[in-house]
Amino acid sequence: MNCKRRLIYAALALFMFAQAKAQISFGGMPRFIETKSQSNSMVTLSKISNDALLDEDINLTGKGSAMRIGVMQDAQYDNKTAGNTITLDNGDRIWTLTIKSEDATFMSVGFKTFEIPAGAELYVYDATKEFVIGKFTYESILTNGEFYTQSIPGDQITLEYYEPKEVAGMGVIEIDQVCHGYKDIFEMMNNQKGYHGNSEGNCHINVACEEGDPWRDEIRSVAAYEIRTNGGSYMCSGALINNTNNDKTHYLLSAYHCQDIQNIVRFVFYFNYQTNTCTGNSGTYNNTIIGADIVAKNSASDFLLFKLKQNIPDAFKVYYAGWTRKTTTPSVGACIHHPGGDWKKISIPSSVASGDANLWQVNWISGINNKGVTEGGSSGSPLFNADGLIVGQLYAGASACEYINNPSSLYDFYGKFSRSWTGGGSSATRLKEWLDPNGTNATQLSGINWDYSGDSVGINTNIEQNAMNVYPNPSNGVLYIDINEMGQGEYAIYDMMGRQVQGARMMLTSSTYQLKTDNLKEGTYILEIIVNDKKYNKTIVVK
Repeated sequence: MNCKRRLIYAALALFMFAQAKAQISFGGMPRFIETKSQSNSMVTLSKISNDALLDEDINLTGKGSAMRIGVMQDAQYDNKTAGNTITLDNGDRIWTLTIKSEDATFMSVGFKTFEIPAGAELYVYDATKEFVIGKFTYESILTNGEFYTQSIPGDQITLEYYEPKEVAGMGVIEIDQVCHGYKDIFEMMNNQKGYHGNSEGNCHINVACEEGDPWRDEIRSVAAYEIRTNGGSYMCSGALINNTNNDKTHYLLSAYHCQDIQNIVRFVFYFNYQTNTCTGNSGTYNNTIIGADIVAKNSASDFLLFKLKQNIPDAFKVYYAGWTRKTTTPSVGACIHHPGGDWKKISIPSSVASGDANLWQVNWISGINNKGVTEGGSSGSPLFNADGLIVGQLYAGASACEYINNPSSLYDFYGKFSRSWTGGGSSATRLKEWLDPNGTNATQLSGINWDYSGDSVGINTNIEQNAMNVYPNPSNGVLYIDINEMGQGEYAIYDMMGRQVQGARMMLTSSTYQLKTDNLKEGTYILEIIVNDKKYNKTIVVK
């Protein structure tokens, strides 16, 4: 959070597309089973007052705390004693449980136990059945056994768990928490630039605008993320960062105060969460992964370093930003962030100066030439110098869109990367061991793309267009893919403007793979499959 002394009414605006696929999951579609006993599968949680929570936020004036967006409710339900189970004619079973938290603006689910056999599938969707995540399988579980979902709009969600007859009754699903969102993270305000999602001010610039053109790589490093505790859900920003091994270790730099909360239990990261156009109101929201370990942190320069628990799919096309630990005052570059958890924005400073031994002071442009500021939810976002290298991360400040005509209030403070490098003198309190694991003593490092080979930075050219057969093409809802590969991979479908419209992990266990395309509009697309370090592309047509 950019630590502001005022109420922030919004967070993480996530645009809704029909049949959304989010979080690392595997392609599929719920059965949406309806039965006469469907009402028996609904449970309603205790009433929560959104207004009371918003009133509490007015008093959250202390600096160094993340922006709260929701509160947790105890919800002890499982697939043995709650919900509704039906057996299909072929012996397969489907369990459904609908959870309602009245007036919630969004909801998410945490699981005490999520143990399901091979072949079983879980989907979660909203009351309209238009926002769907899944399918989740046994391969969706983190290595420590954890599993939980991203946020879903509205005050009602349904869990649909399918088991084929061969494993019927074997799965154990135990829910322990449900998040009740009280800030409307899914509301679309209007089409005026600056009000995409729920950022508070109207001076913010979408990264799709021309101001973002020199920063296209760096933009892909920045993510919004949720911090979940036993009591609530909070919002911050951060950036993937490179290390001297150039091995794409999933380190993400953010702010110490974002984790300065008791009883943290879970993290959800949203990549490429940005609009497609400068003034548009739609874009990517579904590049989501869960889980992270905090490997280093220090309050002096307010830095925090995560190591993400899940591999980031190549389909996300992320960038691992470069950095410099030089102590000289950095040249003016840019800040890329998620104000109020909104679509990704870019802000251009007027100047950068040394605030003290730990912090850079960044001043923003005033008046009609203003190029953005920061606000709540921006905390932890990177400050880049003119060479596109991270020199710090957002700590706090007075800047706000309402002050663009008051230069004396247009400033923020960023923790110095150079100070974070040495931190408190140990690996748990500094960046040195993590970002320079072999002790090269590098003073700065360039960024790398997700498909960096070690020879050059750029798009992987190992594309085998003729080794993959796709039929029927044009597709009328289902594609069959013949590919001479086995194992776990990822697929992505892009429209002709290069925007990802569908994608997920995939498990290739036979020569033919079935992929549903019935949620795509008619048109021409590019299908990309990455498996065994090979990339396959094919043009497909959907009728």
